[in-house]
Amino acid sequence: MEFIKLFLYGALGLSGYILSGLYDVSIIHEKKLLRKIAYPGFFITAVPYVLFFFMVEIPHHIAVTVPVILLIFVFSWLLIYSVLIEIPRNNGGNSVLYDRGTYSFSRHPGFLWYTTINVLVAILFWDPGILLLCTLFTIFNFVLVIMEDRVLFPRMFSSYQEYRDTVPFLFGFPKIRSGEVDSE
Repeated sequence: MEFIKLFLYGALGLSGYILSGLYDVSIIHEKKLLRKIAYPGFFITAVPYVLFFFMVEIPHHIAVTVPVILLIFVFSWLLIYSVLIEIPRNNGGNSVLYDRGTYSFSRHPGFLWYTTINVLVAILFWDPGILLLCTLFTIFNFVLVIMEDRVLFPRMFSSYQEYRDTVPFLFGFPKIRSGEVDSE
């Protein structure tokens, strides 16, 4: 992959993460205009992946390509579901922290799905430049998740420390909640 394209894709991805972080800040400081400006950041992070499919040749045989693309779609759906659908659908607009479904084993399940997508994309295109970008995008996402978990979310949610105590950071077994397990 050409250095200029690599740089532009990386800059585009990074700008999406910066906007995503600013979106969280806009919620904390109740800045509606900033929230509207920053919201597209979540979608901008996906643009480089779409460009890969149009600009980079897939070097694998169809027997490898099809299953990897199907897995990318599955994990993309999990990402969309966890980040955009699951909480509003199951939390009923309530501002209480959600600790069910994919959020029962991770405070940031979207990071798990996104990292898996990056590994699959790197395998699919088998290009050192794309591998570098996927690694950088995973690092950018991890920095955002750390910032959310340590700085932003505790300011957004008064009960975030208790949430941290019951739900694992990235991956773990759900903790048993009192009253939900029979004591036989």
